Amino acid sequence: MSVRKALLVGINAYPDAPLRGCINDVRQMQGLLKQYYGFQDDGIKVLLDGAATVAGIKAGLAWLAEGGADADAVRIFHYSGHGTYVADTNGDEPDGRDECLVPFDYKSAGFITDDVLKTLYDKFPVSGNLTLVMDSCHSGTVNKAPAEDIVFRFLPVSDAEQEKIDAAAARFLQDQQEYVFKQIKKLRDKELSDAELRAKVGDLMASFEKKRFGDVRTTEANVLLAGCRPDQTSADARIAGDYHGAFTYYLAEAIQQAKGQISYRQLADKAGKKLKGEHYSQVPQLEYSGQRDQAPIFRPFA
Repeated sequence: MSVRKALLVGINAYPDAPLRGCINDVRQMQGLLKQYYGFQDDGIKVLLDGAATVAGIKAGLAWLAEGGADADAVRIFHYSGHGTYVADTNGDEPDGRDECLVPFDYKSAGFITDDVLKTLYDKFPVSGNLTLVMDSCHSGTVNKAPAEDIVFRFLPVSDAEQEKIDAAAARFLQDQQEYVFKQIKKLRDKELSDAELRAKVGDLMASFEKKRFGDVRTTEANVLLAGCRPDQTSADARIAGDYHGAFTYYLAEAIQQAKGQISYRQLADKAGKKLKGEHYSQVPQLEYSGQRDQAPIFRPFA
């Protein structure tokens, strides 16, 4: 059998900002992968609470990348825990901030930024299916909604860090304007049709898209399912008598109802409709290249 591997990370026991549903998310995902998608115990690495350190997550991703460049390979990285952001330092983020995963030991070892994630993803084979499922959020100012028994999966940033983020965003905007000006000047003397001009504008806009979770779309084989938009919060809530990430719970519900036979687009749409129907404000995001949204989830693309 070709490679079937999954790294499942769930962190409830943050010292100063505990969550409740992340371990349930991992157990739910683990059961689905075994029931519907042919994953075996030795192909699933689980990191919970104190095991989900910076070093542990990095080692887990290195393990996930192993196994060769089989085009039929399926690899999954599911993260349930806090997200946050820090000021962008290399000028590649329109909003001036790098998204981060928050490991268990973040106070001593720091966060895992999207730039670091990108370097880790670059070690994965370019063929095969790498799917990220991220049930965390990277924006928001309120950390709890007690009346609704919800905790948001976001670790707030300090005022000092926010000042750095604002300055980075201003620098990015200045660089963006200069870049667009130079590119438009190059087109001035060319006779382009409206369609060609629109395509050029589209390319320019794509150059300045927000990068998320390490920009998993760097190869066509990669897919990202995120619990919310960059400006939203993901809920850790009491559902059906226990705590879960709302995004993971309704993903799992859609998979179970379809008996595993569902595309990425159908999954994102069904989870989004359910979240809206249950009055959650978050809107799941599906990011991909090519036509991967139409492919069956967690199965080979080849």
